[in-house]
Amino acid sequence: MPANLPPDYYAAERRFRAAKTETEKIEILKEMLAIMPKHKGTEHLQGDLKRKIAKLNVQAQKKQAKQKSAGLDHIPREGAGQAVLVGAPNTGKSTMITYLTHAKSEIADFPFSTYRPVCGMMPFEDINIQLVDLPPVSVTYQESWMFNIIRLADLVVLLADAGSDHPPEQLAHTAEILKTHQVILSAKGEKRPSGSTAVKPAIIVWNKIDRWPGDQRQLPASPLDHEIPVISVSIRKDIHVDAFKKMIFNCLDVIRVYTKIPGKSADYDKPYIVPAGTTVYDAASLIHKDIAESMKYARIWGSEKYEGQRVERDHVLEDKDMIEIHMR
Repeated sequence: MPANLPPDYYAAERRFRAAKTETEKIEILKEMLAIMPKHKGTEHLQGDLKRKIAKLNVQAQKKQAKQKSAGLDHIPREGAGQAVLVGAPNTGKSTMITYLTHAKSEIADFPFSTYRPVCGMMPFEDINIQLVDLPPVSVTYQESWMFNIIRLADLVVLLADAGSDHPPEQLAHTAEILKTHQVILSAKGEKRPSGSTAVKPAIIVWNKIDRWPGDQRQLPASPLDHEIPVISVSIRKDIHVDAFKKMIFNCLDVIRVYTKIPGKSADYDKPYIVPAGTTVYDAASLIHKDIAESMKYARIWGSEKYEGQRVERDHVLEDKDMIEIHMR
């Protein structure tokens, strides 16, 4: 079948041959891909253009890596916690962060379209969680700075494309590359690594589950630590998205605490985000050290057994507890 390419395509092709930089060539190739009619006669040409874009992206990344400052390997934490999206090329990380946070991350069906970190805030109930989209983890090319971002993150969200030929192998391969950079994924890990090897809390995501060729109730077994939480999602089809957000929050190992001044209404607008296991005294210290030192007792509202019940300063708080501090 003939390609029947329009004149605009050949004009872009001439500009491509005259282009000097990788960035300019990539933009022209994308333009050619958009102009090209999509039918069986252009399938081979479409694949050739996508391969050229991926190759030029790698070349551009290598040049940029030499020019990047050392400060790129750290992203200030915002919101209730920082979760980094990690995966092989085309596992859907950019689509995920774009849909969940509305951050501007380029979505493309060719590898290496992301070559810088993209941050966005994901709303979850009454708080926001920071998501960070990183360049793909691939044996072809890896941005050295991104592994320190992973080491310092609160949670690693490891993605595999459920529609790919061998999702478990893709997952295992990504985890192995992380391991060579002293990052090990676990059900429980350190938010702040204390040694040369960082053991990071993680969740596993079978992404693009709408493309899974088999029964969605019979997903492949994870090749990693079997205690790592696993979830299947489709961002585009809105499958298990709310459960995915909830899993991220739970795995950050934090809770929300609300405060109330005696005789006044509770403040539910700005909860304190504190580590799980925080006591009443710890929470009071966040408000002000003097308040914690002068506290006599507190009243707490939360689950059904707590309706203004008096508790002591060593009482351990739970998510969504509301406390009212009484002073001496």
